[in-house]
Amino acid sequence: MKIAETILSQIKTIDPRALWAWGSKEYMRTSTDGIMFKTSGMVKWKGKVQIELNGSDLYDITFMRIRKVKGVHTCITDKKMTDVFVEDLVSVIDMQVG
Repeated sequence: MKIAETILSQIKTIDPRALWAWGSKEYMRTSTDGIMFKTSGMVKWKGKVQIELNGSDLYDITFMRIRKVKGVHTCITDKKMTDVFVEDLVSVIDMQVG
């Protein structure tokens, strides 16, 4: 849980309003102790954002859309960014989520 909390803390330090601006909600820890959240509200892209720390001590960010196919909700990967520096977290997410 410590990495997930650190990621959120880093985003809030870079831009205290970023999570609010993205309409982020439904925070959950990933199996590798990263963080995933849903974006909604008045943003151009709506879906799930997953942020995980990789072996290079950088972040991998995956942007997924939620689709309902035959009554089943499925996540489809739109884009994946690898080796993102901590200082670029907000700007990379902001370019996709807007």
